Amino acid sequence: MAKIDFHVLESASPSAYLHYVCRLTEKAYTQGCHIHIHTADQNMTEQLDELLWVFRDRSFIPHQPNCDDEDLCAVTLHHEEIPKKHEVLINLASRVPSFYDQFERIVEVIANEETHKQQGRKRFRYYTEHGQQPTHLRVKK
Repeated sequence: MAKIDFHVLESASPSAYLHYVCRLTEKAYTQGCHIHIHTADQNMTEQLDELLWVFRDRSFIPHQPNCDDEDLCAVTLHHEEIPKKHEVLINLASRVPSFYDQFERIVEVIANEETHKQQGRKRFRYYTEHGQQPTHLRVKK
């Protein structure tokens, strides 16, 4: 059974949301995890792809939107592709991805914005209805 955490941000800012995803990805990457960021759409994939390279001066998070060689790709991000490595899933889409149960750990990131929160509540219910026990974490930064 996967460990599922809901990270609810204090901020509703789209830039704070994506910066938090970058910091979260960096933390998991430095711990040696394979991470897949499931984005909402192509636009978000492109924004996050760019931001992961520049969000912090001293940070380096090698990533690719899709990857043929799973041993070379610690971080992938896409709105459609299913990753080959299944350790950490960061879900930014409005729905639970069909492949979620292949991951050891799932992080749902929720902005402090009403639509985000409503979608997050639906995903929380989905997980609990499928026998999962998600946890809830408030993020101040």
